[in-house]
Amino acid sequence: MSRLDLGLPRRLALVVEPLPGEALLSWLNIMSAEHGGLPRLRTAQITGVLAGDESRHALGTGSALYYPHAAKVARMRAAAALTELQVTNMLWHRFRGTALYPFGPQWVKETSRTSLLKWWIDPNALRLCPRCVDESGGRWLLAWQLPWVFVCLTHRCYLVGACPVCGRAFTAHGTNPLHGAPHYPPLVNGMRQRQCGARLRELPAVPAQDDELLALQQRLWDALHAPAEGHAESFGLFQDLWAMACLALFTAHPEDLSGADTVVREAFAAFCRTHDGAAGRRFTASELRTPPVLVQTAVIRTAARIVFAEDPLAVADTVAGLSRDPHSAAIIALRKAWNVRPLFLVTRHTTARIKAVMDVADYSGSGHAPPPKRRSRTTTFATDLGER
Repeated sequence: MSRLDLGLPRRLALVVEPLPGEALLSWLNIMSAEHGGLPRLRTAQITGVLAGDESRHALGTGSALYYPHAAKVARMRAAAALTELQVTNMLWHRFRGTALYPFGPQWVKETSRTSLLKWWIDPNALRLCPRCVDESGGRWLLAWQLPWVFVCLTHRCYLVGACPVCGRAFTAHGTNPLHGAPHYPPLVNGMRQRQCGARLRELPAVPAQDDELLALQQRLWDALHAPAEGHAESFGLFQDLWAMACLALFTAHPEDLSGADTVVREAFAAFCRTHDGAAGRRFTASELRTPPVLVQTAVIRTAARIVFAEDPLAVADTVAGLSRDPHSAAIIALRKAWNVRPLFLVTRHTTARIKAVMDVADYSGSGHAPPPKRRSRTTTFATDLGER
């Protein structure tokens, strides 16, 4: 394990260097362990993440994980000799302009757990690469919390979002693979079961053998880490994929996953059976916000086939059956979901690339034409974003 020595003065005698792309909470876990098992709140205070008067709320649902405020950077430089780049790379701000909204004077004030949920990102959801976690001693990357990262390209395996033994979902605040300790499964009929014996650093890795999906993951990874001049293209890409992933979530079937790994097809098939109904697929707000990782994988894979096709509308038609039954229960349910949280931004920032699909989905049926003002903002937004 490397120790940080930048030749800068620092208050702490022992500082562990953040891994490239490591999440702040993961770094706090290792710093806590290196300082005798201090509570995370106290560790955040001595490392400068939190000011002395800030509470646990700032670390849990407040602003501590989102933006590199000058005062925070100064505190962390003084305490741990971290550079501004090292601090920024551990915070959600690093994805501003790619997976997160790229500009706006209110961005700093509005960036919080609530604002990330609007962009299909749950900052408390956590997926792990079992082999990376084991090799690093229990540390994890911030990008693993994004819906756009579902495969570890280093080990060519799927990320794991829940314990395979008890089914408990991993969370950024409640899961610490550094300890590798057993954890409690969910409550059953109000009674807590005995401890789960699965060790978090010994999770089984499911290999990813789908070449199409691996190529897609590389493309999305590159878009997430694009230089500033490529942010406009990346942001538009993720917005288009988000919209088409929602379309796939409501309308696609396992048969649309030709060439996908069996584990992905089976996970999506089980998900469809659970949520299919006479009035279309129904989801709770939580299910729309953070579907299981393999379900997200299935719908993003389907969405990518639409977005990157020469004729996106034709491919979307094969998935959603827009021309066969434009007023189907699935399309109606999708339109309703697009108008409420957490999907209400889906139709606002898509680009001209999928304009035809969005128009048909929004105004399907003979004699229905999209109002010009409603759809003109798509092109306008893409143009403005490119100019910025």
